[in-house]
Amino acid sequence: MCDTLYLKRDNRTFFGKNSDRSPNEAHLMIRLAGKRYATGAELKATYISVAQATETRPVVLLKPFWIWGAEMGYNDCNLNIGNEALFTNVRHGGKPGLIGMDLLRIALERCATAEEAWKLIAELTVEYGQEGNCGYGKNFRYHNGYLIADGKRAFVLETAGRHWAVKEIRDNRATISNCISITDDYDDADEKTKGDFKARYENALITKIAGAEQRKRMSYSALAARREPISAMLGALRTHATPDVGVSKASTASVCMHAGNLFGDQTTGSYAAEVGKRYFVTGSSFPCMSVFKPLSVRATAIGESEKEALFFWLKRELLARKLMGYKEIRGEYLEKAAELEKKYIDRALCADNDLALDKISLEAFAAEEELVKKYLRRLKEQPFRFEGSAYYKYFWKKKTASLYYEYPALKEIEANP
Repeated sequence: MCDTLYLKRDNRTFFGKNSDRSPNEAHLMIRLAGKRYATGAELKATYISVAQATETRPVVLLKPFWIWGAEMGYNDCNLNIGNEALFTNVRHGGKPGLIGMDLLRIALERCATAEEAWKLIAELTVEYGQEGNCGYGKNFRYHNGYLIADGKRAFVLETAGRHWAVKEIRDNRATISNCISITDDYDDADEKTKGDFKARYENALITKIAGAEQRKRMSYSALAARREPISAMLGALRTHATPDVGVSKASTASVCMHAGNLFGDQTTGSYAAEVGKRYFVTGSSFPCMSVFKPLSVRATAIGESEKEALFFWLKRELLARKLMGYKEIRGEYLEKAAELEKKYIDRALCADNDLALDKISLEAFAAEEELVKKYLRRLKEQPFRFEGSAYYKYFWKKKTASLYYEYPALKEIEANP
């Protein structure tokens, strides 16, 4: 479950997304160069192979570690895409297909504009369907919605099985969540779709359990804040449903999602952009406890290695789990993290070219790394402690114990932070 946000202000375009996944599902940030392929080459996606393009574009992807595709990202043409799980009444078939994250990555690798992207995703959805388990350690199947923006135009594309509808965003702000938002106001749709798309295809019960409509309203309202737009975007991504949501209380209804209920996921990574100019990423869960670091368009602060990206996330996940039980140390860390974030966001907003921004980005990543190491060393000998209800404490003890089985590298990180 996720939320994706769009804002247009003063002829500047902003984009943001939280990736809500299983708490132990590592979130990777990788940068891939464009490549050329021989005619007839095949692309092995998560579950099936499809025809590969003869050339792919350079991309930055934010993705679950075990899936070929991505939850969000951008390419060298300023194209940004985020996807959402949609719960529909169209039955899932047994034959594997492309999943929404695969479709998102394919579009980023092949398309130059938002219009090209939605058309390609719609075409491939009809051709291959969208079938396959998207859950980590559980059976979780869904259809997909997308927010697609390139700085000039933006679209919402929503699907149900092989059906789709698209609507161009003409307002200055828009948000999507795990609910169908297109009714009968679409600009285009598949040939079999007639009337109200939401009324016809949405599974209202599961959508309600997901808290999607509430999160959609919450993020939309937060974007109205009259402050520097990127600050409004980051504030929206950190929004909680109630003030008491945090390290001792879960909330599926919060944009900054905290796991610990019977249902619901965790925000495992966050991303915001002034499209085509500067990007901001956490590379870690709990956006309310993370540092958004600037990233240049060329993104040299991250690389192609998924192993290095995994270590990056695990190190911050280890710190987050430790901080959950130590209020005084957590408060001290959050204060220093906020100071570091503000310093580098202010510098990033003043950078007048991508080369200068890239230098600032590298400094910000290095500074945050030192901060993370400092507090990991400080908490190294401290046991994990969790606060909250009996079920909440049980949930996090179990998840943290299993984290060590799922990622053997965690012990190495813990021993040598």
